[in-house]
Amino acid sequence: MYWATKTLSQDVGAHIVFVFLLLAGVLLLSGASVASVLRVTRTGIAASARRVKRSTSEFAAVVAGHESSEYERGTGADGARPPDVEPRVRATHVEAPPLDPDDVAPAPAPRAPFPRFQRPATPAAETDSTPDEDARTPQGERRSEVTEADDVEYTLPSPSLLTRSKKGARVDTAARERTGKEVVDALGHFDVEAEVVGAVSGPHVTRYELRLAPGTKVSKVAQLKDDLAYALAATEIRILAPIPGKQAVGVEVPNADRRIVHLGDVFQGIPAADWSPLTVWLGKDIAGSAIGADIAKQPHVLVAGTTGSGKSGCVNAMLSSILLNASPNDVRLVLVDPKQVELNHYEHIPHLLTPVVTSPRLAANVLANLLKEMEQRYAVMSQARARNLVEFNRVRVREGERPLPYILCVIDELADLMMIAPGEVEDAIIRLAQKSRAVGIHLLLATQRPSHEVITGMIKANVPARIAFAVPSHNDSKIILDQVGAESLLGQGDMLFRPASEARPARIQGAFVTEAEIERLTDHWRGQGEPELNEDLLEAVEPEGDQSAEDFSPDSDELLSDAIATVVQLGSASTSMLQRRLRVGYTRAGRLIDMMERRGVISGYEGSKARQVLITEADLSRVLAALDEPVGAGDRS
Repeated sequence: MYWATKTLSQDVGAHIVFVFLLLAGVLLLSGASVASVLRVTRTGIAASARRVKRSTSEFAAVVAGHESSEYERGTGADGARPPDVEPRVRATHVEAPPLDPDDVAPAPAPRAPFPRFQRPATPAAETDSTPDEDARTPQGERRSEVTEADDVEYTLPSPSLLTRSKKGARVDTAARERTGKEVVDALGHFDVEAEVVGAVSGPHVTRYELRLAPGTKVSKVAQLKDDLAYALAATEIRILAPIPGKQAVGVEVPNADRRIVHLGDVFQGIPAADWSPLTVWLGKDIAGSAIGADIAKQPHVLVAGTTGSGKSGCVNAMLSSILLNASPNDVRLVLVDPKQVELNHYEHIPHLLTPVVTSPRLAANVLANLLKEMEQRYAVMSQARARNLVEFNRVRVREGERPLPYILCVIDELADLMMIAPGEVEDAIIRLAQKSRAVGIHLLLATQRPSHEVITGMIKANVPARIAFAVPSHNDSKIILDQVGAESLLGQGDMLFRPASEARPARIQGAFVTEAEIERLTDHWRGQGEPELNEDLLEAVEPEGDQSAEDFSPDSDELLSDAIATVVQLGSASTSMLQRRLRVGYTRAGRLIDMMERRGVISGYEGSKARQVLITEADLSRVLAALDEPVGAGDRS
């Protein structure tokens, strides 16, 4: 091949062809391209040229500095040059070094320091305004008077972390028709004529819609509940007489095969733009539709039911929904778990505003400090002319500030708190429930003891949304829902949900979330950082000092109007009750009792008998308006 090339192209052409073939073989073996080889070669040549040019410039600077020293030594004190010194020309421009870090050469000898750019010194005013260590969070961020969102970008977990139910068999229409016929026959035995006009099957019950014959009272069907359960051999049935919005009576009969509803079956994110990050998914209704709720619109929720009815599962499903919807920039959580085992799955997630609180005393401190947070938020919102948290966050974002997150306080067992510190806890819950909605603080209260001592009248009046699970008696149902119905539930997640905007509750099969699913969600959040805890919320709040005896008038007191309103609302009066409600001492509570007795609000002392309230709520405004009038001696009988 070499001989043929030499014959055709002489010696020079043969060498050129040989070199070309050698390079082509190297490129073929190495896999490199001609463009990459040229680019590397060009970069190397350019870098070498820059180094040569820089070395020349640095050498010129060294020479200029050396000559400048000689020149300065050769001049006199007046700057004149002696006649025997030859003038020299020095460089007036030194090229700046290249800013490309790849082209920086080793530093030259220290004889001629090379000029470098320096950052301007911080003014003294800026140095003095730097926050001290106490004004910063453990993460080094500026501490604000109100709880702000973190300056961190979080990634929401995927709904694929949730378990979904497998597609089961279709509804057995033949069995449903057979049960419907049995219901009609059972009613016929009691001279109630009816026909089935529709049936709706859900995951746990089927509702049969019956149209009664003309002249048949609806209440008569409701009275036959136990007889129908006996005829159908059912554990519990529930009768809606009538179905809201329909000309029919509903008979809900448990299914022979109950289907589990997983949270993954109903979770749908935030369904509308006007729903907040506090959107939760509860389960499926009788028709099999997913039911969700926005806690921010409720704005507080009470969950109650006996042990094993599904109360804790409902709380876990709601918290899991929030963890799927919201980052710590959107929602911060305050979790109170006196039983120490229900909410420990959520420890160390970045949503937490405090550690999981297990002490009832610390829980009372947290509620009192949330009141301070509420007042501070109201103060900054009033300055911004904002009426609610959404409007206020728009203002803060427009001004370049971080928005405020929602705060959800979850109390898993309210009864334990009411036993340890009833006065402080109830007072804080009532004040939060009355005022905290506008500033984005919401409550989720859960208890397995639905009694008047735990769910008091004031708490019920300020917590409108209710979720009732199975309870043993209709009295317990009335305490939770203000109506019967929860005594007929089946347990295991069977619930009645009454939102704040509706009077009648809806029956729902609660969504079930496993501990493994909760662990996957919490691990996702723990991997993105530690929580920025505000342990100041655990500190005790100094109580306001009781009024001294010198300042206490026997005929007037600033708490007298509150005491009268309290006894009229509760229908009873006692010194211990006023101590708990008004958070005062025994002496002052006794004097309030005496003042109400002199004004004819309550009856006199009758030994062991309870005092009677002598006025009604209709008379309350008149009595309060007359408080400033002096009490004559004739009234003290």
